[in-house]
Amino acid sequence: MLGSEIDEANRKAVDRVISAEAVLVDIMPARKAIPGFKDNLITHAGPPISWERMLKVQKMAVINAIRSEGLADTPQQADMLVSRKEVLVESNHNYGNVSGMCGVTSASNPVFVFKDKVYGNASTDWMQTDMTSFGDSYERGIKEVEFVRETLAPVMAATIKQAGGFNVKELLAKGLQMGDELHGSFDATRGVFMNWILPHIVRTDFPKETLGKVGDYFMGNGGRWFCGNFMMGGCKVMMDAAKGIKYSTVVTAMARNGVEFGIKVSALGDRWFTGPTGEIKGFLFPGFTATDGAPDIGDSAISESRGFGGTALSASPSQARLFGGALQEAVQHTRAMRKVSIIEDPLFRIPYMDFVGVPVGIDIRKVVEMNTVPRIDTGIAHKDGGHGIIGTGIADAPMEAFKRAIMAFAAEYA
Repeated sequence: MLGSEIDEANRKAVDRVISAEAVLVDIMPARKAIPGFKDNLITHAGPPISWERMLKVQKMAVINAIRSEGLADTPQQADMLVSRKEVLVESNHNYGNVSGMCGVTSASNPVFVFKDKVYGNASTDWMQTDMTSFGDSYERGIKEVEFVRETLAPVMAATIKQAGGFNVKELLAKGLQMGDELHGSFDATRGVFMNWILPHIVRTDFPKETLGKVGDYFMGNGGRWFCGNFMMGGCKVMMDAAKGIKYSTVVTAMARNGVEFGIKVSALGDRWFTGPTGEIKGFLFPGFTATDGAPDIGDSAISESRGFGGTALSASPSQARLFGGALQEAVQHTRAMRKVSIIEDPLFRIPYMDFVGVPVGIDIRKVVEMNTVPRIDTGIAHKDGGHGIIGTGIADAPMEAFKRAIMAFAAEYA
């Protein structure tokens, strides 16, 4: 009896994920876009974690954000404000927000706003920057954050308004068809998006020089992962459609804080189930060694929650090679994830696998039964901060998180 109820609930969960929409409707400061966001609040990637246990690089990113808000002049003052709880530090997911790597979001930072009109959900995403994502030095990183606040965000807000919004679900589907796996690679997605915005951005009232600076940003390092923000916010709003379905064992979110990897499960609400964050296997940029790298971190595993990233690495042979693997190995993992998921997606299809759909609806029961965990595409931050990205690789989700979720499900429903 319980088995049939779970199966029915899981079908409902994946149907909601597949039918959910993800439309980019605005970009505005977090304090305006996110209900309950306060001027003295800093949010971070991954499950909740105490200040004492937080990874050094993530602490540095939080401290950078506190200084950028004008709440402290020095790192020492910022640290004291957190210790006294005069500045609050919480998980992004508490506020329907996501962000890459350290994922640090603060009140003045403009966040992309996504809407799903089918189920009435909304999500936000703060852009990945070296200062708030990788804990780079404040002196270097504040320039990029100020550019985003003062130049990029106003231009993008006007462009989005001019266009009447952008269908991010359609954008991501096109990118996947063209060779992006939608976690580490977004070159094709970015090309499509540039075509989409061109007629709208030139109709805004900004001076040519301002638009030129935005174009420079898109062509540079900042723009390389720009559409990754759309992936995270889009996947978040689509996955939220499956939340809170009684008896469903489908994973609705995955995220890492560098210490713990956490999952959420549809029938178990907003509880996190955690295990130790995974070791990243890949390569580091010249000048860095394995001892420099931080453990796996970031909200971007929402990609794999939706069937993208490491699960769809077979859609991007060049990215599979970049992460130190081979196409056949990536294909095998996609097939393995299909066995622990509920259904194939009818829209997001992989050309190199005869257009099979990406697996949707990770089932915690099947993960444990088949001893197969999701594989996460990820960047590598420096463990001590003070740098931008220092490498890329793949990390496995911990089985402990899924086993804890199974035990909690059994305690509640068995």
